[in-house]
Amino acid sequence: MPGIVDCHVHVNEPGRTSWEGYWTATQAAAAGGVTTIVDMPLNSIPPTTTLRNFHEKLRAATGQCFVDTAFWGGVIPGNKLELRPMVQAGVAGFKCFLIHSGVDEFPHVSDTDLDSAMKQLQGTGSVLLFHAEREVKHAAAEKGDPHEYSTFLRSRPDIMELEAIRTVTQLCLQYQVRCHIVHLSSAQPLELIRAARKAGAPLTVETTHHYLNLCAENIPARATQFKCCPPIRDTANRELLWSALKAGDIDMVVSDHSPCTPDLKCLDSGDFTQAWGGISSLQFGLSLFWTSASKRGFSFFDAVRLLCKEPAQLCRLDDQKGSLIPGHDADLVIWDPEKEFTVRKTGIHSSGLR
Repeated sequence: MPGIVDCHVHVNEPGRTSWEGYWTATQAAAAGGVTTIVDMPLNSIPPTTTLRNFHEKLRAATGQCFVDTAFWGGVIPGNKLELRPMVQAGVAGFKCFLIHSGVDEFPHVSDTDLDSAMKQLQGTGSVLLFHAEREVKHAAAEKGDPHEYSTFLRSRPDIMELEAIRTVTQLCLQYQVRCHIVHLSSAQPLELIRAARKAGAPLTVETTHHYLNLCAENIPARATQFKCCPPIRDTANRELLWSALKAGDIDMVVSDHSPCTPDLKCLDSGDFTQAWGGISSLQFGLSLFWTSASKRGFSFFDAVRLLCKEPAQLCRLDDQKGSLIPGHDADLVIWDPEKEFTVRKTGIHSSGLR
């Protein structure tokens, strides 16, 4: 089938190459049938928020990539005049956060920043990606045991996604700029998303392998390797995500590969409140997806649509990637849908999983 297009990958080079770099990330991609990645604008230093920083990112990647690599830019407070030059230089689109990003060099945006960015992007054909969580008043996580996953889960309730997506849908309808919700973890905002699309919003949505394969009830105490933002939610929520995927309410499945060094995961202390939030699955996304999707009646054609065609369209690479048709790049993945394997440390290419 066509090579997979994973449009949500944090490579982190330059600046945090010890977390992950192009040499290891793109080997992991190739080993998992991913022939194109799109690199997020954080957590590298500098972030991809100016034309100059974008060129620095390109220099860092040159000569190190085993698969094709494209790049997202970032929207942060005060960089609105950098957006059009970055579009012209070839970035696939832009990402912003409506909540603290986890790294100080990529601050989250205000409503004023969003209005400014939307005005800059009108007419460009580009897309604005949203980490869709907003701070809302809720019971503080500190009231529970920091070693229990349930404590962390209560600190990022569904309403944070719901309120953020309410903002996104309103902006999308108002400005008619393409918008995309990254890593949807909660099924609660799906009704908002359906209504906005019905009203004409050019809005797309992704979810991830970890939200489709894991569930909160099975996460042990102190198992901080499961921490990500937004969080992994319960089994009932997971099944609603699968239903939305089948119904077409969620457009694609990506890895949100977000590695870090082992010490940042606080594996020794097991403190969910202090651990870095991110899961690394770039190498295993196809295997994870097919294992779960095939049991739920998804076909090979569904896999191609969700893992290849839709991600390629999102990043405007669908004239080259995502389909096996004449004139497109000959990016192929050949795989055995019946074969099983055990993940072993020695076979992992990503530095974020070793």
